[in-house]
Amino acid sequence: MTHPRWYSQPFPPAGSISAEGIKRTLGKPPIPWPAILVREAAQNSWDARLGGRSVEFTLNLAVVPPQHANAWRSLLLEGAPHSDRFPLRQTLRSRENESLMVRTLTVGDRGTKGLGGPTRADVARGDEPRDWVSFVLNVGDPPDTKRGGGTYGYGKGILYQTSRAGTILVHTRTMVGAELQTRLIGICLGESMELSDELSRTRPYTGRHWWGEVESEHVEPLIGVQAVAAAEALGLRPFAPDETGTDVVIVDPDFGEDTDEEIARYLADALAWNLWPIMLEQRGTERLIAQVWHNGLNVPVPVPEKTRGLRTFVAAYRRLVTGDEVSTLMCGNPKQALGQLALERQLIPPYEPPAAAQDLGITTAPHHVCLLRAPELVVKYHAGPEPISANLAYAGVFRAFDDMDRTYAAAEPPTHDDWVFAQLDGRGRTFVRTTFVRIKERLAEFARPAEIKSTGTRAPLGAVSNFLGSLVAAAAGFGAASPIVPPATSAERRAGADDVAGVGGAWTHEGSATSSYPSVEDGDALGRAASPPTASRRGRVSIRPDGEPYFEDSEIGLLLVQETVVVGSGHLIARATAGITVADGSREQDPPAGSDEPYVIGWRTGAHEERGDTVNLIDAVAGQRLSVVVRPVPDTITQIDVAVVRDEEVVTSGR
Repeated sequence: MTHPRWYSQPFPPAGSISAEGIKRTLGKPPIPWPAILVREAAQNSWDARLGGRSVEFTLNLAVVPPQHANAWRSLLLEGAPHSDRFPLRQTLRSRENESLMVRTLTVGDRGTKGLGGPTRADVARGDEPRDWVSFVLNVGDPPDTKRGGGTYGYGKGILYQTSRAGTILVHTRTMVGAELQTRLIGICLGESMELSDELSRTRPYTGRHWWGEVESEHVEPLIGVQAVAAAEALGLRPFAPDETGTDVVIVDPDFGEDTDEEIARYLADALAWNLWPIMLEQRGTERLIAQVWHNGLNVPVPVPEKTRGLRTFVAAYRRLVTGDEVSTLMCGNPKQALGQLALERQLIPPYEPPAAAQDLGITTAPHHVCLLRAPELVVKYHAGPEPISANLAYAGVFRAFDDMDRTYAAAEPPTHDDWVFAQLDGRGRTFVRTTFVRIKERLAEFARPAEIKSTGTRAPLGAVSNFLGSLVAAAAGFGAASPIVPPATSAERRAGADDVAGVGGAWTHEGSATSSYPSVEDGDALGRAASPPTASRRGRVSIRPDGEPYFEDSEIGLLLVQETVVVGSGHLIARATAGITVADGSREQDPPAGSDEPYVIGWRTGAHEERGDTVNLIDAVAGQRLSVVVRPVPDTITQIDVAVVRDEEVVTSGR
């Protein structure tokens, strides 16, 4: 058995690309390196999927365990060039006199075919795959995966740029003929240099290096038992007996000033915001299951269907899949169907998107179209007109038709994060440019303030907002004249409930949230007595709104919550109702058949809830706080009325 060592590639007489040239192909993308890493690595894994089962995609940020430190030094420095332009030597030797604390980021997948095919670039392809040659040896190979995400493989340069040592280890298991084969190789992308050989001749080198079984002017990977033994010595994750897939170990990842905890969280968010279309549970076995680990601890990856902001895109995607209100975008000259667009509008609480979303252009409530082509990985979030309220989000998904996939792929830069029609010619340029024109036209119509559904006066939502003195899109606070009920006077409190009924209030809004209120003694959570009181003594009691309504996420969607406070003490029956406000400030009385209407879900105090629109407090206490929970209707103004009830009749109510 030979010992693996490093081989440095000299410039051949006909020339070759240098390490610097490979790294420069990525340019300066508009999104950070960690996001590019997630996109490129996941794209490679998704293109390599076997089909019929999920792809398990893992990012594992860890430290080389002490028991493997000596193996890293002895194995990975064998034959390394003595030059400061070979960065791995500095990474390992600089820690020679202390405990080796080399950080690694392992990008792994299972449920993929691994890197198969010939291990030499000069072997004719035939019918075999060339995954190994394309990923490990060549630069700029055309794609050989139908409907794949990659174009010419330049994006793999991010793996080296993320490493301070410019070094990765590639550990893969693939089918070779009828048998499984494990392969292991190291690759370093440093800087071009001049070195002296064993005959003291100075030669220029490309800065590309491989670690494995050196054969003349070529390096073979460690294979089979030798690969398994070396991987075990280095502490790499083993493959199960029937597993195929690939692990790429990035040596000493560089994430700037961010801590490992911060970058692990960022990576988890980046997975969701960049890969959500292929992560959806509705895809069944044809989906990607993503995980992030940091020093043995799992970092949860957001679930797209349950993540604020992303949920709106998921809803639009489902429309696209089901064909519900989907538009086909067309180019007129030359005539060509480009793809399909689905749009969704939703209420959303004010929130600050995570850094991974902001780096993609989602800095507030979404008002973007997610661009997709055949692989259904996010290309870009294309911004549309700002919504008229921070509480109203809209999202779209445009998916290019499969027969247009090559055109859109050709418009992508090496990082696959945009469609740049200027880099195309002829019809392709026209088709991609027209795509953005059609999206703009559709969004201009969709983002317009919607009309309030009513058989009475109709007016755009923005006009209603101004009329009410609010900045409402889905809601904005109290109406201009929401009544506030003052505390009862001492004379009124002595008068009794049969003499005077309290007055409730009305207010407009759409939103949601939670509240915490003081408990009430000698009764249940809503202040009801354990048994009916025997005394008839009552005081004037009413209820009024307290503070502005606010949003709350829930499993059934966005809710609107309005806090209220009890004025006076005694027996209180209160009823809440909800409706849509129309242009003259009144409540819609005759909604169109089949239209959605807001409704009261219930009342809440602390962690306790009372279902229905009515709450009955036997011994209400002055200052007691309750919340009304309402399910609003998107793109409307919701009016909530609270009334004091006696003998099942509304005695008096708000406007």
